[in-house]
Amino acid sequence: MGSKTRYRVTWIHRLEAIRPFSEAEAWWLFKTTALSEAVGWTVLLIGVVVKQTNLPGSAWAVPVAGQLHGTIFLVYFAILLATYSSLRWSRKKLLLAALAGIPPYGTLVFEQWAAWSRRNQHSRGQFWSVALYTINQPRQPQTVSVPD
Repeated sequence: MGSKTRYRVTWIHRLEAIRPFSEAEAWWLFKTTALSEAVGWTVLLIGVVVKQTNLPGSAWAVPVAGQLHGTIFLVYFAILLATYSSLRWSRKKLLLAALAGIPPYGTLVFEQWAAWSRRNQHSRGQFWSVALYTINQPRQPQTVSVPD
């Protein structure tokens, strides 16, 4: 591995080690922008329908809706880059989240999947911590009373 490649890998690892948000803050930011991106898609689709049906305002419906959707789309990607290390996501999961921003309402599907996997991960961790705590507890001697 050359020195340039080693420098790039080190730089990426250093960037990923920075966790600017708590996990709860990062999750809230991600959920909010994923929902906002879906709202942006809705506004854009309404703008297209208004233009196709020649309703009042059809001249500016798509440009305004498109600009709004585009801005939200860019904010979604910026929030992804800012929060994925705080959420402890792999680069693969980051790529899936970014790709989910492309089709209409893909961010909602990804957010639901991420919430499901997050709940299961936490519940698995909670189960094992309780199980290991129980196993590692010293046993108390039991007394048995025998009736006379």
